[in-house]
Amino acid sequence: MKIILLPGVDGTGVLFEPFVNIFKADVPVEVVPLTKDSDQSILNQVSIIEDAVGNEEVILIVESYSGLLAYELAKRNKIRIKQIFFFGCFLQPPSFIGKIGRFLPVRLLNMLPDKLLSHFLFNRWSSPELTALFRKAIESVDFPNLKKRIKTIATYQKPSQVIDVPCVYVQATMDNLVSAYNVKAFEEVCSNLQVEFVEATHMLLQTQPQEMSQLIHKYLQL
Repeated sequence: MKIILLPGVDGTGVLFEPFVNIFKADVPVEVVPLTKDSDQSILNQVSIIEDAVGNEEVILIVESYSGLLAYELAKRNKIRIKQIFFFGCFLQPPSFIGKIGRFLPVRLLNMLPDKLLSHFLFNRWSSPELTALFRKAIESVDFPNLKKRIKTIATYQKPSQVIDVPCVYVQATMDNLVSAYNVKAFEEVCSNLQVEFVEATHMLLQTQPQEMSQLIHKYLQL
């Protein structure tokens, strides 16, 4: 068994650094960046993950965009998923920003001032280290693929097929990117679901790695 971390829409896995430095488990923990293939369809992305996992049993810790991939992996049932932790995830366009994001130039991220980025992403937990980490992730982003993922977010249709994998959904009460209504979609399709509400921004694993590590261990089924 191992624990796999799937990143948010940037796809790099760089932003997991604060959490990985804190999180300890009795099984291997692996960050799996999203594929850099030009085919950024959900089907291609999950197929690549399935091939990489093979027959090994896994626990998924997923952020934001990768909630779509984790749900699809569970629905397809081609790999042995023991448990899924969803952090700030969605199964439909997550907010007004999510709906219009495909019309915005993604390279705008490089032009936004640090102060604005820090407040929007990290709020009172902002620090020079977190801002630098976000900039590091952006430097590694494949922008054409990022644009494709943002389009997927804006057009994704809420699913209806129920999955029975044990799931934990963690919702941040100060999330500027994923609105509170998103938890309902998970309640509708996850037959075995625990929900946690945390005072935090969308960047749960970055701003509160210690607290999120403790939360995971509260439910972790090794």
